[in-house]
Amino acid sequence: MATAGAGPATGKSAASAVTFGRSTLLGSHLAAALAASGHWSAVAVLDPSPAPLPLPASPHVRHHAVDLSDPARLASALAGADAVFHVDATTAAASGGDGSFLSLHRLAAEGTRRLLAACRAAGVRRVVYTGSADVVAAGARDVVNADEDSAPYPDKFGNAVSELRAQVEMMVLDADGVDGMRTCVLRPSNMFGPGDSSLLRFVAGYARSPFGKFVIGGGSNISDFTYVENVAHANICAEQALCSDAASVAGKPFFVTNNEPMEIWEFMSCIMEAMGCQRLGFQMFSTPLLHPDTIYFLSCTRTFNTSKARRLLGYYPIVSLEDGIMKTVGSFSELSDNLGFSRKQRSCESSKADKLLGSGTAADILLWRDEKRTFSFVTVLFLLFYWFMLSDRTFVSSAAKFLLVTSLALFIHGVLPSQVFGFTVEKVTSDHFEVSQSALRNSLMCLASAWNGGIHKLRVLAEGEDWSTLLKVFAFLYSIKILLNFQFRLLMGLVLASLFIVFIVYEQCEEEIDSLVSNASGKIKWLMDRVVERLPASLKAYIS
Repeated sequence: MATAGAGPATGKSAASAVTFGRSTLLGSHLAAALAASGHWSAVAVLDPSPAPLPLPASPHVRHHAVDLSDPARLASALAGADAVFHVDATTAAASGGDGSFLSLHRLAAEGTRRLLAACRAAGVRRVVYTGSADVVAAGARDVVNADEDSAPYPDKFGNAVSELRAQVEMMVLDADGVDGMRTCVLRPSNMFGPGDSSLLRFVAGYARSPFGKFVIGGGSNISDFTYVENVAHANICAEQALCSDAASVAGKPFFVTNNEPMEIWEFMSCIMEAMGCQRLGFQMFSTPLLHPDTIYFLSCTRTFNTSKARRLLGYYPIVSLEDGIMKTVGSFSELSDNLGFSRKQRSCESSKADKLLGSGTAADILLWRDEKRTFSFVTVLFLLFYWFMLSDRTFVSSAAKFLLVTSLALFIHGVLPSQVFGFTVEKVTSDHFEVSQSALRNSLMCLASAWNGGIHKLRVLAEGEDWSTLLKVFAFLYSIKILLNFQFRLLMGLVLASLFIVFIVYEQCEEEIDSLVSNASGKIKWLMDRVVERLPASLKAYIS
């Protein structure tokens, strides 16, 4: 919490105070912005307990370890302050405390009530509270370009935190005009910035989770995001507006955003790419494995109209959304240890699965990077599998009917005109059915290489010196023997399903799988060494 007093451009005025100025993202940036503005004689940072976020390097900024439940310490810290910037306490509670509703209510609602009483007793003239735009968004309801008049509080809040924020908002707005104190409320939407470990931890965790290749919902929902320096700037604008035009500003809430609505999955993808992760791919519906609030955040549209803040507060973003994302991700290296995100996962290099598949079309399809093409291949392969394997026809009759249907479709496509009901029909030219000499040569070379490799392995086995190759061949043939016990159609179904599952799972869990394989290999090697040690000396010498 920090307090500050604004004054004319020609000189400094009384001190100001910022609440939760070290334990919240906005508090630390707001204290730095107030100190850098040069309009305040002192900036007091009020916080129940010091947190990792550092204080701005300024002799005018001082920290006070003040608990909002201690009226005496609170009155002492607010003495001489002309303005108080009250930061949402629920964000501080998220990073500390026992997380219970009782402690959250005590910190947010009861703490704000005591703070407002202390402000009136200390003669504070202006109070600016920064909450969240979530107070008007409940559950799965879309909010599209909402302004302060068209977006009232919902009849039922989606969670307890939003309801507490709404209670705090109403307390601050109701305090306007009491004992000459003027108040207003700011509602930033999806605030983020450097030091925001919660956002980066969420994106990093999502990127490396099994859901990292999936989009929840339709994927086209839009949200407003707000860079933290813009929120700090909006606080300064609001306090100055309370000084110059209190009648128009006091007792009112204001939406604050970057004024750059963006698809939320595009925002996530931008952060992932800046962190060295891959973009999101294939779409899916909501899954109960995720928290409902997270699903609503990822699948609903939340945009807000900031014309009132521009008109009455003079607020305009000072940092663009693109620059804000780059600055935020720039702090990722400092948080990587706490986020548990490995160096390899931050690397921009291709994954092993991508390299194994040739980093081409096959990789894009089997790793679900081109969802339309992947779905097309899945559909075609399923239809072919059903046509040849699951139908009651023989394989020969299925192939004959497939060729018949294909020939009929090509014939009909050939006689169609170039325009049908306004749609252009692209003709299939003869070169689509031709195999180029280079492709045929490459195929023959691959076949010859595979043949030569097999002959080489047989020659090595015939020499009787490579026990490792013998064990590999034995394991391979034994696996084939086991597979032949299954029905052919079941085996083909498992192979087709595995193609679209195994590679993407390996890419997502590459480190874990490699670690398991390494451990298993080490144990097998240790077991083989123990077996060799127990062999007779003559046989041991022969093997060596």
